Amino acid sequence: MEDEMNTNKNLWKKGVVLAAAATMIAGAVPTVNAFAYGAYDVSKSTFKSDTDNSADFQNWKTNVWWGGEQANADTDKVALTPGTDATGLNFAWYSESKGTPAVMVWKDGAKGAAKVFTGTANDISAENWQGKTYVASNKVSIANYFNENTKYIYQYTDDYKEDGTSVWSAEYSYTTQSTDKFSVILTGDPQVGASGSSSDKQTNDESVARDAYNWNKTMQQALVKCPNAAFLLSAGDQINESNSNTDEVRKTRESEYAGYLYPSVFRSLPIAATIGNHDMNGSDYAAHFNNPNSEENLGQTAAGSDFYFNYGDALFISLNSNNRNQAEHRKLMQEAIASNPDAKWKVVIFHSDIYGSGQPHADTDASTNRIIFAPLMDEFDIDVCLTGHDHTFSRSYQVLDGNVIDYDISSGSVEDPEGTMYITTGSGSGSKYYNLLNYTPYYIAERTNACLPSFSTIDFTDDSFTIKTYDYNGNRYADDFTITKNENAQSVDEVIASAEKLVNSTDVTYTKESMAALTSALDQLKSLKTSSATAEDPMIADIVGNYGTSSDRVSGYGSIKNKEDKDGSVNRFKKGISTLLDKTIYSQVAEGQQAQSDDYTADKAPVVKGMDEAKSAVINAMNALEEAKPEVVKPDGLANEAAEDGNWYYYKDNQIATNCTGVAKNKNGWWRVVNGKVDFNCNSVEKNENGWWYIRGGKVDFNYTGVAKNANGWWRIVNGKVDFNCNSVEKNSNGWWYIRGGKVDFNYTGVAKNANGWWRIVNGKVDFNCNSVEKNHNGWWYIRGGKVDFNYNGIAKNTNGTWYIRGGKVDFSYNGKVKANGKTYRVTNGKVNL
Repeated sequence: MEDEMNTNKNLWKKGVVLAAAATMIAGAVPTVNAFAYGAYDVSKSTFKSDTDNSADFQNWKTNVWWGGEQANADTDKVALTPGTDATGLNFAWYSESKGTPAVMVWKDGAKGAAKVFTGTANDISAENWQGKTYVASNKVSIANYFNENTKYIYQYTDDYKEDGTSVWSAEYSYTTQSTDKFSVILTGDPQVGASGSSSDKQTNDESVARDAYNWNKTMQQALVKCPNAAFLLSAGDQINESNSNTDEVRKTRESEYAGYLYPSVFRSLPIAATIGNHDMNGSDYAAHFNNPNSEENLGQTAAGSDFYFNYGDALFISLNSNNRNQAEHRKLMQEAIASNPDAKWKVVIFHSDIYGSGQPHADTDASTNRIIFAPLMDEFDIDVCLTGHDHTFSRSYQVLDGNVIDYDISSGSVEDPEGTMYITTGSGSGSKYYNLLNYTPYYIAERTNACLPSFSTIDFTDDSFTIKTYDYNGNRYADDFTITKNENAQSVDEVIASAEKLVNSTDVTYTKESMAALTSALDQLKSLKTSSATAEDPMIADIVGNYGTSSDRVSGYGSIKNKEDKDGSVNRFKKGISTLLDKTIYSQVAEGQQAQSDDYTADKAPVVKGMDEAKSAVINAMNALEEAKPEVVKPDGLANEAAEDGNWYYYKDNQIATNCTGVAKNKNGWWRVVNGKVDFNCNSVEKNENGWWYIRGGKVDFNYTGVAKNANGWWRIVNGKVDFNCNSVEKNSNGWWYIRGGKVDFNYTGVAKNANGWWRIVNGKVDFNCNSVEKNHNGWWYIRGGKVDFNYNGIAKNTNGTWYIRGGKVDFSYNGKVKANGKTYRVTNGKVNL
């Protein structure tokens, strides 16, 4: 079957997987699986017998685990745990006497500079099947001491003496790693002691020996794949015995802890172990591990509480999923995030696989815990949630509010995703395996329950999270997967908040067009988000409010206490009680069954499509916003400066007065305005309410005095303005003109005067070629070179005859003789008789 399962090594795209899931026959394990590493019938597993039949195991069990004084099966091995950050390290171990515990540490090769750190010894009373009685749990915490990429040596003692008589342990090494690029190991459910044997709860416990042996092999292989691991993340159920109510079971728990802590790597590799349901009922967990930032006891049960620590740009939060007090978990998470608000990666680990795929728990008791813990992952924008409990491996799609956020992950990666990726670990020791659900939950991207111990390595960089999963032989157990982040990437909520801030801002005004584009994109993104939102779940308040009381509707590790709340014989809340479960369970699963509904199709799954595209559209619209030019209130009249297009405009009520044509003034002068705009091509005489003006290059030329024309004629201009009082003879570049009422009278022919004299006018213009006698209303005049010659006395002719001129004017009163040109002429009434 394994060969058959491995025929398809390529991760299918989401739509194909959902479609495949939709066509599976309810109640049947598929013979061809859509995932790379397959589903197995665990009843056919030979792993336990293969171990028992191994000569290497038998030799180890007899000569190492049970050999000599059975020191390897003792419970006093030191356990390292992470400090509050990478500069710290915590220690815990049991001792048979109580004193002042201490750890001496130094850089490799510099023991002379060793430093001693003392701690506290807490009273305990613990026995194991090897006959040891321990009275103290010793804890030492070191802070602000360790440097990156450095090898240290340490020893510890149960009773430190300043006089130098302390008895120190053997020397062990601890090597720090880089904090900007590092790797960790992930395991789950070693559950030492769970493989079962007839000799359980005895000195020679077969199950503890078997599981410790395989657990050690897993850790050895993990160090081969990840030799520079910074620490181990353990997803709970370190041991198997879940009770602690008798001496016998308490001794068994201690023997199981001896098996869990047996791998020698743990003398050098810190363990961050979350509390599983099998760990929860004894105080031994808290005695064996010295967890950082756990002093407030938030999320506490008998075993211990929540804790957190930082490692470079990554924040790690461990929640005790045995405690359903959501408010306490929220407080711990708030404090954790406040300790590293700019953490690049936020990773949460707890035991219950709230989005897993194992048959016993994923759609039963783990779904109860989903109601409490999934909203916290959404609220705090957790990148990855690591879980265990079902002894099967699975990786989810990106999940947010119960919805799968649709991304193309065919390349084995996703960039800047929304939601949380949920990992469920397989068994770290092979002590117990479970079947997968007989259907594939819509949120599962990959799953397998291949019956071999497994582990994962996780590589962190400043922009990537990569998980790789192996069996304890070093073979691939699942596909690699990577989440990448861009430095300035924002979540959908952050993008919405940024966009709304811009939309509502009064600090900057943007163009109507660019703001309309942003508003439209924002509305689409918000609509997509709200349309997929789960209605408020009343069971959150119910579970939290009644936790630990007689009204609590949940018992144990997510079991449904009351028959009327239960989905028939299936251990989960029935439909209609929890909105989140209605969405994430009953959209796919048949009521009263652990099977897919007959009418289920992929389009019924809560999958949100287009979220990434909608987010990008908002980001693009924000980047494309154009700042509007500040609106300038234009005073009525002609602007004092040119507009951006180079034109000068006349404004009325802050608008260009396109109905305005005339001559208008600004600080630079008076200008010809045509339809609200200065006409710089204008060379004419134009009017406004103050008169008519001589325009040159669009501007009134107040320096001009002369005669200029427009469409209505030629006009006398004095200092740029038409002089309508002018009745004279005036000049321009074309000649001298007869002006009547300020205008050249082209109909006038006669004699007219100006300040310089009287002039012969022909059709309104001085005729400088005229040498004649011409008339006006005052008489007839002697014209010489176009001008009346008032100094002339004599005779002169015109077409009408020859005339007697006296002082330049025909003397019609004269009758007599006149001499001219050497002759004497007879004059009658001013006219010469020739």
